[in-house]
Amino acid sequence: MKKADINIISKATTEEDCDQTEFFTVADFTADEKSFVISYDENAEIGYESCHVTITVAGESVTIERSAPAPSLMTVEKGRKHHCLYGTPFGDFMMGINAFDVKNDLSPNGGSLYLKYSIDINSDFVSENELNLTVKISE
Repeated sequence: MKKADINIISKATTEEDCDQTEFFTVADFTADEKSFVISYDENAEIGYESCHVTITVAGESVTIERSAPAPSLMTVEKGRKHHCLYGTPFGDFMMGINAFDVKNDLSPNGGSLYLKYSIDINSDFVSENELNLTVKISE
């Protein structure tokens, strides 16, 4: 396991609006022959305070898991739709994740990950999303 500086730029486009956020944090980064694991703690500025996030990348399949108090488990896989549980402090709900693009340029030395996907709830469009994640191994 290595320490890494990560930068995440997230963009969500709805029918009415477009919202972009960017944040930097320090993460644990693990690489093996088949996958990469990035894990970090959220805070109130970047998400939900006291949540731990683990992103597992294996080829073009990405799983994003967030711990309580707002637990969620999302799978983003190019060309496939997944139904995922998404937790909020106000309650949990199921949402559909339909991935259009996954570009995994991660290596044991860091790199980048790009995701483009849509979210729906009960088959009703919520947003189109893009996530750009950059990993730089700390010296």
